[in-house]
Amino acid sequence: MIEFLEGLKEAAPAMGAMVATLSAIVAFIAFSHTRTVARRRATLDMVLKTFVDEEGQARYIKFKETMQKHKDGVIDILDFADPDCRPSEDRQTIRTQLNEYELIALGIRRKVFDESLYKLWFQDQFERDYRSLEGFIDRVRGHRNSVFCECVWLYTRWSRTPHPENRPARWKLIWWAVTRNEARLSAYADSAP
Repeated sequence: MIEFLEGLKEAAPAMGAMVATLSAIVAFIAFSHTRTVARRRATLDMVLKTFVDEEGQARYIKFKETMQKHKDGVIDILDFADPDCRPSEDRQTIRTQLNEYELIALGIRRKVFDESLYKLWFQDQFERDYRSLEGFIDRVRGHRNSVFCECVWLYTRWSRTPHPENRPARWKLIWWAVTRNEARLSAYADSAP
């Protein structure tokens, strides 16, 4: 028994180092998990504030009404891009919506928000709204390039890959190719951007 304890005595520094290393790994995993949970919580809070609560829905409905006026020719949103343009409710509505998108894009870029959750939630809406506002954004950025730069970054990033529900996993594409499922492959190819 004494020999066994003496053997442990010699191994103690190595065992101490292993325990310290294991503790550091566990602490890192816990920190990483906590950060991921906090990011998801921040994302859900922003989604609820932006898209689910009554005030957020009312803002978005107002934005869609303003865009419909533009589409109908009642107003021209490109006029609102001029820095000397007289303030109006429609101009403010467009800027409020774009500022909201800018904040979300900045949060995604700085990893405050969970990009994958946001992408599942509102990629189609964001891309559709961005395309309808692209001329306005370009004109505003012509006066000051830093304005809406995060929206441009997010649109460019997300437009490279379709919404996850509209894009089968790679293994499915490979399986369809191996099994010669031409119908599925051609359906995907027809729907791809």
